[in-house]
Amino acid sequence: MSTGPAVPMEWERFIHLISGIDRSLEHVIDPADPWLKQEAIQQMAMSLSQAYAPIMAQDSRVPGFYSFLNPVIKSAAPNPDYMYRSTFVEGGGTYRLSGWRGTTLFLHIGIGSGYIGVDDKPGPSVGHIDADTLTLDDAGRFSVILSAERPDGHDGDWYPLPANARTIGIREASYDWENEIDSRIAIERLDDTGGFTRPTIDEIAYRMERLAGFPERYAQLFVHFVNTVVLNTWSDIGGLAEQTYYEGLFEFSEGEALILETDVPDTVRYWAVLLADQLFNTIDWEKCQSSLNGFQARRDGDGKFRAVISVADPGVPNWLDTMRPLQGRGAGPLVSGELGAHADAETREARRAARPSARRHSACRPCGAPRKPARALSRRAVPAQMVIAALSSGLAACQLGVVVSDLDAGMDHYSRLLGLTGWKRMDTDYVARSREGGSPSPVGAISNRQEMGPHLRGDTRLLDTTPI
Repeated sequence: MSTGPAVPMEWERFIHLISGIDRSLEHVIDPADPWLKQEAIQQMAMSLSQAYAPIMAQDSRVPGFYSFLNPVIKSAAPNPDYMYRSTFVEGGGTYRLSGWRGTTLFLHIGIGSGYIGVDDKPGPSVGHIDADTLTLDDAGRFSVILSAERPDGHDGDWYPLPANARTIGIREASYDWENEIDSRIAIERLDDTGGFTRPTIDEIAYRMERLAGFPERYAQLFVHFVNTVVLNTWSDIGGLAEQTYYEGLFEFSEGEALILETDVPDTVRYWAVLLADQLFNTIDWEKCQSSLNGFQARRDGDGKFRAVISVADPGVPNWLDTMRPLQGRGAGPLVSGELGAHADAETREARRAARPSARRHSACRPCGAPRKPARALSRRAVPAQMVIAALSSGLAACQLGVVVSDLDAGMDHYSRLLGLTGWKRMDTDYVARSREGGSPSPVGAISNRQEMGPHLRGDTRLLDTTPI
């Protein structure tokens, strides 16, 4: 990130900079709605939290994936089926992506030229890799190098990195939340850039200025929608290549429901529908059924997908819960449908109707036995939490503490035992104390090794202390 000229930051100045954050409320659909206004202010706090990782903690010289969208940071209507990971890179650099493919529906690696909210103007997508086109070994592992030119002597997977590349983003889709296994991916820079250095005063101040302005830059991109269903790709601001979105606002009165009906193309790789609120946050999918994908949804005998969007549970399988009462007539949440690559979309229709008419089709009729909302939610919430845990733990740094008498021998032993490589030596020269009396342990020093990457998926393991 360019440092630019900056005034050394003081806390009072930072508070002054973020005091203009309420300008983002001007972009809210109905600023006169007191409930919505409170949610908008809440979103501004969430936005500052969202901005910290990409603005304050990223360095293209030592890249590392972080989560930008997730069930806590759910702005810009993230897809509940996706795990989103991002990192910053430089177009002139050489990077290796490596890891395990997993068994999820698809894993897409996108290259962007500008980042939403971070940059004044987000850039378009400039590259795309489908992980299923990469070479996998017998264990499902892959390795691909990204650089301006193919490295001399490298005969493995390689992908060109454009000169204007700024980010690498990963979107991983899971149809079956409970049973699919997520990928594990690490990135490393191969060309010598001098490594990480302590940020300068100017650099810290500049990043703090960018952090303060993030909420307004970000909000302007995602709250301008009209009362119709429109086609959008988002590829001009870094969206996934070859994926299309149908988006629009809806409204209904008490006792009414919205019936969503669509053909499902035979050639589509993936499809889903989700609900977002007026601020373009996906409605809490781990707490209610606010989304359905091609695996979860029930299709009717004519092959069409029909869903009922309503406040109250109509007792049908394809119910999409708005999670908010609508008083009188007013703008409702946003509905977004996604289609995967090469979709030959046909008919998409959303119509308002009185709730009883929703039951004309099998997927819009109650099942034979009375529906048990608590049990149905449990069946959704448990696998949803598994996806959340995979998203967070898959990105965690794992620190292992082992007590050995010989540091080098101990490192070699546990490297072979755990199947880990590339450990960083960080000796603490700490004399271990026994649990009994606090006297120095005869075993010796503690060896701290930190493995940055997804290999252990965030587990902290207590290892044996047998002298090596």
